[in-house]
This record gives sequence, C-alpha cells and structure tokens, in this order.
Amino acid sequence: MSRPLLSVEGLDVRYGASQALFGVSLEVMPGTVLAVLGVNGAGKSTLARSISGLVAPLAGRVTFDGKDITGLPANRVRRLGLTYVPEGRGIFPGLSVTDNLRMAVAQEPRNERAAAIDRAIETFPVLGDRPSQRAGSLSGGEQQMLALARAFSISPKLIIADELSLGLAPTVTETVFRSLEEARKSGITIVLSEQFVHRALAMADSCVILTRGRVGWSGSAAEAGEEVLNRYLGEAETETEAPSVGVGRTDGNNA
Repeated sequence: MSRPLLSVEGLDVRYGASQALFGVSLEVMPGTVLAVLGVNGAGKSTLARSISGLVAPLAGRVTFDGKDITGLPANRVRRLGLTYVPEGRGIFPGLSVTDNLRMAVAQEPRNERAAAIDRAIETFPVLGDRPSQRAGSLSGGEQQMLALARAFSISPKLIIADELSLGLAPTVTETVFRSLEEARKSGITIVLSEQFVHRALAMADSCVILTRGRVGWSGSAAEAGEEVLNRYLGEAETETEAPSVGVGRTDGNNA
C-alpha cells in the first residue's frame, strides 16, 4: 500500500492572540483529490498557507513526499514539488504574461524552461494570444488561468488550489475545473478548497470539512451527502448568513 503524499498531523496555527487551527490532521494519497470545505472563518486558507510554508504552525507536523516540511519557507516547499495557487490569482500584475511564466520556471533547468512554458500555454491557449499583455490588465478569468498556468509549468507533485473560482463567470469556472481534472489525469495530486461544494465533491476522492478551525468531518467524497453537508455547512451558514450549500460561497476571507 502506498504512503500518503501529504500528511498533516495535529496542526495548530495562531495569529497573535487568535488561534485559527486546532489539531487539524489529514492525509492525501498520491494521484487523488481532497476537497477541503468549510464556511467563512473555518480555516481553509490558513490550512493551505500553513502546508505551503506561508504561515508557520504553532504545533503539529506536515510531511510531504516522505519529508518533514514543517516550518520550511514557501520557496523551499515549492522546490520540493508542492505548489500553492491562492485565492486572488497569485500572479505578478506588473509583468507580462510571458514574464510571469518565465518567473515561474526560473528554477527549472535552463534547457527545459521553454518546453515548460509551452506546456502551460497549451493548457490555456488564450494566454498564447496575449504574450506581451500586462497580467494585471487581463480579465479576472484570464488572470486565474495565468495563475494555474504558472503552477502547471513546473510539473508539481501536488497543487493546493484555494478558492480558484472566486469571482469568476460560470464558463470560466468550468474551464478552471477542467484544467484541474486534466492535471489530475496527468498524475498531479490536488487539495481543493472551493466555494462550489457539489462541483468540488464531484471531482474529489475524499473530503475534510473544517468547522471553526477543527476537523468536523472527514471521509470519502461519496459519503459527503446532503445530511453531512447540511449538518456541518448548513447550520454554520445560517449563523453567518452565508448562501446555501453549493450555490454561493462557503468561505469568504477565511482565517
């Protein structure tokens, strides 16, 4: 039996006097998709940032591909093959599309960089039509495509996709999901934090639901039926006056 590609054990994260995660544990097997769900303030983005090396944990352990990466800086985590694509694009708005992709592959061997950029553009051909355009002047959907293209260009082992559909039109959202599905078919493991609950579950193998910084429920995506979703998401949405499950956001500017 293969070992988990990613293992999180007892992760605690604190921002000043406020604790955002309490003993969070999860595992992600190679080549699978984990959906991380939760309402506004549940801790989804904090979890993603902690795994990726952007936020130092107070306690706990993160193991990736057999290596303890707890507390490693984000650049070292990325070099190991774990790429974080954040809510809010994650691009360099002042640089051109081509220069954004060049920055992404800068740590790759020189003779492999051009091919890596070509692979990324093949996934999102619209970017190939705008090589010189400043990234910040692209539409929101095109910026998200560029963020994903940057991630795909380095052939990561695992992508953490944090609310990629936020603010996108439905047709663009579907393009984003299709690109993630293609990444999965190529063997990339995915941790998916997403506002469209049912769409995320349809793609996922397993699911973790965070409630106020703790794991409220975990299991296979197939087991996360309406009863589970209503219990762990519906009640909390009533408290925060969030939209209904699967229709609107389940997480805003979460801690």
